[in-house]
Amino acid sequence: MQFRSRFLLLAAVLACGAPVAALAEGAATSDEQVSMRSRNASVGGLWCGAGLLAGFTLEIVQQLDDLQGKLIRKGRVREITGHVDGVLVKVDPQRDHTMELRAEGDQLRIIGATGVLGLAVGQAFTRSTGNSCTP
Repeated sequence: MQFRSRFLLLAAVLACGAPVAALAEGAATSDEQVSMRSRNASVGGLWCGAGLLAGFTLEIVQQLDDLQGKLIRKGRVREITGHVDGVLVKVDPQRDHTMELRAEGDQLRIIGATGVLGLAVGQAFTRSTGNSCTP
């Protein structure tokens, strides 16, 4: 009888512990998802073109993984949308133009582009320290 009582007690403890373990695993998954979001680069703000991109400004509004922005040169504005995946910024295709950038500290470097922007692969935008890109 003692063996049977201990067995039933062990079975009851394991049965009660399984849902708690499942909750703990769910919490870990949730924490992992939050940390995955926090691994995305923060690219919101004003960026100024350097080198071949001098005269360009890039204004980005970032909400978690999504972004909206404006690429501006000589008063001409191109609205952009896209998303951030880690350190990569992927701009949604627009007409024949695509652009992919990599966040490197205070720079956004174009690592892939088509159309007119294809000539600027390797060039970078630098984060503005003020409210404009004028020196």
